[in-house]
Amino acid sequence: MSLRGKAAIVGIGEVPTRRVHEGRSLYGLCAEAAGLAIRDAGLVKDDIDGLVTDGVAAPPATAEYIGIKPSFATGVSMQGASGATATMVAASAINSGICSTVLVVMGNSREDATRQGRIAGRGTPGPSVRSEWEEPYGMAPGANTGYGLIYRRHMHEYGTTEEQLAKMAADQRFNAMENINAVFHGQPATREDVLNSRYINEPLKLLESVMPCDGAAAIVITSPERAKTMKNKPAYILGVGLQQGEANIWQREKFTETPTVESSRRALKMAGYTPSDIEFAEFYD
Repeated sequence: MSLRGKAAIVGIGEVPTRRVHEGRSLYGLCAEAAGLAIRDAGLVKDDIDGLVTDGVAAPPATAEYIGIKPSFATGVSMQGASGATATMVAASAINSGICSTVLVVMGNSREDATRQGRIAGRGTPGPSVRSEWEEPYGMAPGANTGYGLIYRRHMHEYGTTEEQLAKMAADQRFNAMENINAVFHGQPATREDVLNSRYINEPLKLLESVMPCDGAAAIVITSPERAKTMKNKPAYILGVGLQQGEANIWQREKFTETPTVESSRRALKMAGYTPSDIEFAEFYD
């Protein structure tokens, strides 16, 4: 079954990402992002009949906090792929006729994470499932342990240098300079800054590692029929794809190849495009 053109994004909302939003709860940040997205779509919260979260912000508590009673609600826990997966789930629910207008919202509060005993870094719930091969020296925030292994293996296979990868981190900082919602807005970092920062998990350095931070984002997705009546020009969802990876990266046949190889292929096939048609691509994890 294809989801091509069966749902459209009609509203967005984002709470600026910061190292810490002091005194703010996870649900408060998510509610703020949700309000921004709903208003951006020209709707009111009573128009929302579907809800998808990342599972950290539990759907019942999120709905109660926002003040909605959706006929469809679920949590998607796919770590860094939660946002894209939640969008696919929302589009599927709309296409099936279960609901017509879905709010997708997720965020993180480090203060909440500390109180509730969650791991710092994207609000990852519960204890680590990684093995002694990935964490011989204890936990690290976010995915920094696994990334250190991938980094080292990439250098071994392809001759990649620390200077090359440091340039990637510096380029990302440059791109964030003018984005007022970015955690590093107005804070440049050169390749030399990255290279001179201390190791987190060698060869991964501080300024190229995952940094725990606070914020929230939301989108409103609706049916193509309703999207035509909305104030914003709809962004139709043309293709989606999912490929589950391993919890322990050493279980992969190839460290340096991610599940995106398969998920992107499926998304492009559904959309009817090829890689050469794409003018902008953004990959995460």
